[in-house]
Amino acid sequence: MRRQPGVRLRLAVMAWVGVAATGSALAAKTLAPFPVALDVRWGANAGSDAFRDDLQRALAKILATECFSGVTIAGGDDAARAGALGYDVVLSGAVDETLFDDSIAATLQPGDPAKELRRVARFEVTVDASLTARVTGKLVSRKHLVAHVTRRPVYVGEDPQAMARVEAIGNIVHDLSRALGCGGTKLARKIEEAVSGAPDVAGPR
Repeated sequence: MRRQPGVRLRLAVMAWVGVAATGSALAAKTLAPFPVALDVRWGANAGSDAFRDDLQRALAKILATECFSGVTIAGGDDAARAGALGYDVVLSGAVDETLFDDSIAATLQPGDPAKELRRVARFEVTVDASLTARVTGKLVSRKHLVAHVTRRPVYVGEDPQAMARVEAIGNIVHDLSRALGCGGTKLARKIEEAVSGAPDVAGPR
């Protein structure tokens, strides 16, 4: 049975994230004793909702297995947002383009399958992530990063744009889970201190 492009892309994302998580999965994990509400959304210069959804699914999978006792997707769910922890990931500055080695005239000319190999997909997105104790308003962790991927097709028929997005998702998930300290005792200790501490003057965020 032939899979649809969207299905193939989701399988590629899952495979990439699985490889990125292999190293941490081999070590003993300490899950933080609180569930987290995950919210991935676009800010300025938004990209596609499909990319956001794929990233949110991949990130939720890693957080649930490597970091926290449970993960819910917040979205517009006020009950989820009212939980002990909130992990907000804001995406911005999306760049999703294909550059061609050939001239425009040569690119438009039919009959040369190899011209597909003479293009470069470029994908870039800025990520700002923050883990907050909702009750006290205390910030537990913050990470700013720019994911930048360029990819050439390795065979005729490959979609370098799709694969560049897959690679970006894998890199983002790896960097965010590493920044949180997933699987370590330090993250659990920081969360317990933030949840049980006195509220910030500004109140919960």
